[in-house]
Amino acid sequence: MKQYVRIICAILCCLVIAGCGPNEVKTSEQTQEPQKNPAPVVKAEKKPAQIGRDINPETLQIPVLMYHSINSNVKNNLITPPNEFEEQMKWLVDNDYHTLTLASLTEMLKTGQGVPDKPVVITFDDGYQDNYTNAYPILKKYGLKANIFVITDKIAKNNHFDEVALKEMSDYGLEMDSHTVHHFELNTLSYDEQLRELKDSKATLERLTDKKVNSICYPVGRYNEDTVRAAEASGYAMGFTTESGKANKNKGMYTLPRVRMVPGMSMESAVK
Repeated sequence: MKQYVRIICAILCCLVIAGCGPNEVKTSEQTQEPQKNPAPVVKAEKKPAQIGRDINPETLQIPVLMYHSINSNVKNNLITPPNEFEEQMKWLVDNDYHTLTLASLTEMLKTGQGVPDKPVVITFDDGYQDNYTNAYPILKKYGLKANIFVITDKIAKNNHFDEVALKEMSDYGLEMDSHTVHHFELNTLSYDEQLRELKDSKATLERLTDKKVNSICYPVGRYNEDTVRAAEASGYAMGFTTESGKANKNKGMYTLPRVRMVPGMSMESAVK
């Protein structure tokens, strides 16, 4: 009899466990929150930054400033005192001007696209030593771009900077362009002689800087029709004179004028 009772109790226990097990599991499943998949991350597309604005190239005019020596020993109107030069550079920064390299100027003049507000170009003729010792530190101080027209035969001679200085300034971002090999007045030379002056100086500067030389400045501003043909045949994109005015493609891409900077001249009058 006792054994019969034990069997009955065992059966009842099994039935209770069997009845409770699924309910407990079901309750657990019901209380657990369903797993949610993370929302896909959508990256916002960045719009390309608008650099400058588009201007009709027929009417676009950009001042290209013409300096020579930056020195306190002022003997003629080709020499600008360092303190005056610094005041001029500070004025450009304070008045939100944007300095350009000649390489970037080329397409702007042709197309009128991407022109920054208040553009200006700073150039130096000849490659004097004081361009490195006096002008270069000031340009770095204010974060300005500039271009130097170098007479390649005078590198490291007669108060002109050497190859080390040229390379340092080029690596920093100052553009080195051509002022021919010997600084001859080009209109007195034959076409072949002009072509040699232009090609050889370009090749020398490209070897020293490992960069393409974009522009030529004609010594003493002298040129003729052969000069223009030689400049284009040599691979230059632009040619500059000493004639007064602002750069505009209608003046001719190989006969572009500049603004001569002389001692005592205000920057405001130069760029207006």
